[in-house]
Amino acid sequence: MDDVLIVHCPDCEATLTIDRESGHILAHEPAQQKRKVSTFEEAAQELSRQKNRAEDLFAATVEREKHKSEILEKTFRQALEKAQRDTSKPRGIFDDD
Repeated sequence: MDDVLIVHCPDCEATLTIDRESGHILAHEPAQQKRKVSTFEEAAQELSRQKNRAEDLFAATVEREKHKSEILEKTFRQALEKAQRDTSKPRGIFDDD
């Protein structure tokens, strides 16, 4: 799952599978045509499907947030190490005079 990114379009409800490194679209699944349900069983199945989809979207969001914090932590550590190595005095506003 680290190689690809799955994106659901909120407008047309299509699903795109995108390569994380290159940004190229690997697959496109158009949205299914919405149809009216005719029985209670179909309505229950549709609600179950929507619940599962919402859980999947939530899990994907949580996973993205986990990676986001790791990237921010790594960037912070690099900046902190650079600041600790740099012992020179910062330039003042009158240094060019």
